[in-house]
Amino acid sequence: MRSFLMIPVFLLLVTPLSAQSELAFAHMAVGGNPAYETVLQIVNEVESTVSVGIDVFQGGLAGSSNGSPLTVRFDDGTVSASRSIALSPFQEFTTILSGTGATLRNGWVRVRSVTPGGKISGNLLFRQRSGSTLVGSVGVTGAQRFRRGIIQIDHRESGSDSGVAFANPDAVSVMVTLDLFRGPNRIASPVQVTLQPNQHFAKLVSEMFPTLWNQQATLVIETAANRSIPFVALRLDGSHLTSIPVRPLGFTFQYTVTGDGGAAVETGLWQFDFASFNLIGAGTIESPVRAEIPEATGSWMGTNFQFRYRKTLPGNTVGMVVFNGTSAGPESTVDANGKSKAVTGRVTTIGADGQVVSVNNFSAFHRFGLPAQ
Repeated sequence: MRSFLMIPVFLLLVTPLSAQSELAFAHMAVGGNPAYETVLQIVNEVESTVSVGIDVFQGGLAGSSNGSPLTVRFDDGTVSASRSIALSPFQEFTTILSGTGATLRNGWVRVRSVTPGGKISGNLLFRQRSGSTLVGSVGVTGAQRFRRGIIQIDHRESGSDSGVAFANPDAVSVMVTLDLFRGPNRIASPVQVTLQPNQHFAKLVSEMFPTLWNQQATLVIETAANRSIPFVALRLDGSHLTSIPVRPLGFTFQYTVTGDGGAAVETGLWQFDFASFNLIGAGTIESPVRAEIPEATGSWMGTNFQFRYRKTLPGNTVGMVVFNGTSAGPESTVDANGKSKAVTGRVTTIGADGQVVSVNNFSAFHRFGLPAQ
């Protein structure tokens, strides 16, 4: 049986990750024959020197040692599971991690700023060499955490497969559920994985769901409540491996803003992506005058949420509209009867001078399904 990362790969363009103080790359590999090596690139994105720590952890191939430090050889000859560097303003640093033996090892890499306020971004790719010849290379973009993720799976072509990897960078264990859907129906029973701190998971979809053959499907990955972790997904075409996107699984809901007398003063629709616990989305005001809201940002954690957007007020001043509220369940969509759970709260408009212009109530329900009774 094929196993995740036992496959030659080919060159892929890597998209840089957004600046953060900590990056968790959910997959890497060293060793094997032809030998894997991992290229790690880090950029300091602030105008002062930043101290950065690199830690490498063993992955699922290590069995009971999964999550323990993984000793690798850095390109300068240093053999260690960690390394510290200092980056001057806007400096880019590249290092190549290779195995200390012929055995293939997989795992993940954490990069974090030790300097308070430091902001870093970076890329990671793992590649294979046969002697001095580069066999292939594939990028890993997994530093962004997801509460829920969605991946398109397409195994209709002969020799095609997909792989998923994720890691637990936190100090407490986390349970992850993988669901495979075709349309509204589950193809098979969900797969549940519990990772202890620093542990890693990587498998082909065909290993987890053997009945998926010559079909398309949607893989939904969900972490336990109030948790988020980094994911990476790869697609196999014969002997070629490429990265495929993991999309944050968001939601859509219809809302109504009401005044003190209960009359509707505004109705509309919100669509959000859900990265970690951050909401990133857009909205459409449907009444009293149709208008598009190009960007709204906020957070949703447990049963509490807040999001906001800028609005042009009378007199051409720019203010802020803030939605604060709660839902009837933690980040929920429908109840046990299939009806949308209630979402309620207050919407506050704040003027350019920081003073409150208005405060109203709002109620909402998720777009699919019937409104909560």
